[in-house]
Amino acid sequence: MDYEVTEYKEIFREVFAGLLADIDWEIEKRGISDQAHPLYVFQSKINIIWGELLSEKYSTMEDMLKLKGIFEFSQDYVRGLAQ
Repeated sequence: MDYEVTEYKEIFREVFAGLLADIDWEIEKRGISDQAHPLYVFQSKINIIWGELLSEKYSTMEDMLKLKGIFEFSQDYVRGLAQ
């Protein structure tokens, strides 16, 4: 794995952690307690990605581009919830 990929992984760990915090805030704000609720499921999927960032699953620049797309979509979705 090259240095650039390692750098992206560190950045993605931070931004996905922030995204998880935003999702958690939305869940609490809306008083959602049902773990089958779509926001809980969404949070779970993002949490899995966050946890796997340090693994070998994401080890190429192509993987980093995929993660960037996932993050941008997810961030836009969460921002839309806040409006």
